[in-house]
Amino acid sequence: MRNLNAALASAFEALLDKSQGRREVNREASVPKAITPYVNRRYREDALTPEIVDPRIADVEALARWLDYAFELPGGFRFGVAGIVGLIPGIGDVLDAVVSCYIVLRAIQLGIARVAIARMLVNVGIEALAGSVPFVGDLFDVAFKANRRNYRILKSHIARPARQSAYDWLFLVATIALVFAGVALPVIGLIALAKHMF
Repeated sequence: MRNLNAALASAFEALLDKSQGRREVNREASVPKAITPYVNRRYREDALTPEIVDPRIADVEALARWLDYAFELPGGFRFGVAGIVGLIPGIGDVLDAVVSCYIVLRAIQLGIARVAIARMLVNVGIEALAGSVPFVGDLFDVAFKANRRNYRILKSHIARPARQSAYDWLFLVATIALVFAGVALPVIGLIALAKHMF
């Protein structure tokens, strides 16, 4: 009886060893199939890559981030403190423009081209003028993000000054043309209307 029990126990252990050996083989064969690369095309490839900020303009990046895109709404729309401060009647947009001029002052300190500084001032002016319109101006202020634009201009001028200057000149010429057309067309229309009336 002892021999029979010993024989059954050794046979059972042999079967168990063989089955575990098969499981090991099966497990090893199935692991590479279980770990497959997963690619989700909905997300940006650089989503988890932090932006490398030049130490000379780290303060400008932090200010632009807090003013224009520090908070995120559901759906991905970003806004900053400037959108909230702009809601204060009268003083909000003036305060926002004054704080935004810090980025322009840093650009002057870093020796950025005058055309880029002019473009930055135009961005601040557009945001301040459009932001002075109640409620609609505040929505424009949140969407326009002048501080972020000025940070990008500064960053681009530090990296590639010659190429960025051409874009700045193009922007300024287009802005001057739009302002001239915005002032000249109503004046021409009033003159034509006055001629028909008299």
